[in-house]
Amino acid sequence: MRLAVILIIVAVFFKIFLLEAFQIPTTSMENTLLAGDFIIVNKIAYKISTPTKIPFTNIKIPHFTLLETWEPEINELVVFNYPEMFLQDPTITTNQFIKRIVAGPGDTLQFINKKIFVNNEELTLPPTIKYSSKIIRRRGIVEDNIFPKGSKWNRDNYGPIIIPKKGDTIAVNSRNLQRVKQIIVMDYGERVLREEGTVITLNAKPILEYVIQNDNYFVIGDNLDVSMDSRYIGFVTKEMIIGKALFIYWSMDDKKTASGPLGFLSGIRTRRIFQGVE
Repeated sequence: MRLAVILIIVAVFFKIFLLEAFQIPTTSMENTLLAGDFIIVNKIAYKISTPTKIPFTNIKIPHFTLLETWEPEINELVVFNYPEMFLQDPTITTNQFIKRIVAGPGDTLQFINKKIFVNNEELTLPPTIKYSSKIIRRRGIVEDNIFPKGSKWNRDNYGPIIIPKKGDTIAVNSRNLQRVKQIIVMDYGERVLREEGTVITLNAKPILEYVIQNDNYFVIGDNLDVSMDSRYIGFVTKEMIIGKALFIYWSMDDKKTASGPLGFLSGIRTRRIFQGVE
């Protein structure tokens, strides 16, 4: 009995502070991660913080960072919480996502014919990056749902855009409000930005500028042509990042599961189990 209690305490401690399990729900990270992969996430890779939810429940609680550890780096795979207030698709059942960091605070990012350039240098991506379509949307073809609103870019020819860093001051006015609104709300963590005639208020106080509170990152899905990533959802703040992906601890292909009580065995991807991710 005492051993069982100790094991439970250890398991809760690991879940709260050290490690988190995460299931890959879609094909947006192929071929690096496949739908049905289950991964372990290192929660102290970038910071040590108190839990955001009561363990083993979805009940949210106030949280704060205890200690900053390391900074996220380019090409690292991170799991992050995306604010539920921005989730528009009713089929999405979670607000936790995994993507690859391709640009950090202060960087200038641009997509040119599907290739990614950071600070005017082409970014070297892993060989597992996937392109589902050979068609390139040329510059001038506009996707209405591209971030930021009104940018007149598309997923293949995007930017240039500067990634905000902590301490940056951005102007806020009626002319640029649509472009900076999501940046401010994501950074601030609440929908507290209002436009009242020609006056823009934050927390009911008029503002002409805003100081960025968090470092921001630009993330992509490795299946570049089908991923809802920063090109659509905007920047990911450091506060939103849960941790860094470590390895696959289980992998199951539901499409290959056979009938019968042991049919699930045929769907196990044994070669992927305990495979590191990068």
